[in-house]
Amino acid sequence: MNLSRLKNSYLTHIKIHIESQNPDSKLIRDFADRWFAYYKQGPFLNKNNRERWFNGLHADKLSDEERNALLQMHFISKDALLAIKKQSKTKLIKDHSIPIKKISEILLQQKGNPLEKNIEQLLLKFYSLGVITFEEDLKLNQIKLKSRMPEDWDGDAVFARYDKAGIKKAKL
Repeated sequence: MNLSRLKNSYLTHIKIHIESQNPDSKLIRDFADRWFAYYKQGPFLNKNNRERWFNGLHADKLSDEERNALLQMHFISKDALLAIKKQSKTKLIKDHSIPIKKISEILLQQKGNPLEKNIEQLLLKFYSLGVITFEEDLKLNQIKLKSRMPEDWDGDAVFARYDKAGIKKAKL
């Protein structure tokens, strides 16, 4: 199985999505998540080299591979790291630091016939995964930042939602 070719195939899917100006961000979520898994590889793929999904995670029930992958994500909150270390019953959330809807908007702004390498550069800049607790996810929801960026977002700070919600990044 050629993992690099699989990674590039998802960039091609995103390119076609952009060219068609399809506003369905659910497809971008699927393509971007799969691209990232093959880009990072290691614990982001299962033993059959298929993408590992991070749904329904509880800190006390993590496999070694899940724990390793979570600790390699771009952002892990102090509370999430503490829950993982203590193996508490805390529910964990894999979160896109910049919501996929916003990433989709950024990608759809690419006019004409974007190259896969340009799409990958945008993904490397904006596709960022966070590990937060269920309670921290509720905070984002309460301040209406569950699926959007803050009104004053500078277009660059990938963790702006967490900053607004007072979610602190752990030091690994």
